[in-house]
Amino acid sequence: MYNPLQEDPILAKEAAISYKTSPQRYSQLVAIIGGTKALKKDISNEMDLINITRVGLPKKSLDTLAKKLGVSMERMSSLLHISHRTLQRKLPTDHLSVHVSEQILSIAEVIRKGIEVLGDQDRLEIWLHSELSAIDHKKPIDLMDTTFGTRLLIRMLGRIEHGVY
Repeated sequence: MYNPLQEDPILAKEAAISYKTSPQRYSQLVAIIGGTKALKKDISNEMDLINITRVGLPKKSLDTLAKKLGVSMERMSSLLHISHRTLQRKLPTDHLSVHVSEQILSIAEVIRKGIEVLGDQDRLEIWLHSELSAIDHKKPIDLMDTTFGTRLLIRMLGRIEHGVY
């Protein structure tokens, strides 16, 4: 049986590229969801993101995110698929579920990337609330209710960044 690794042992070696992510990305992400004071923890890598998601973000990080997006808590509840009344009952220090926390972080990543690519918060807000032909004349903010939607928006912003929109 043919084994390409026996023929060419170089195929088994790791590619010589860097897998490190900019530490600035994490500090920007933390700022979008309320800072280290709200989180009571710093985020400096992917494992920190996983761990904080498992514990659950505090509700006050959601309040900060809603302000960054320029939307009401009622709109945020629809993006997160959680009842508005449930959010109202939570104290600012109460932790949100894993799934809600994960979606909040996905939305925060879109905001972070959007500010990086578009230049500032105001331009991002205009983009988020504009109907775009690239997504069937829908508003980007309307796609933020699923992980697939946030991934699509991050890819779109990447294309804008590289001039292939």
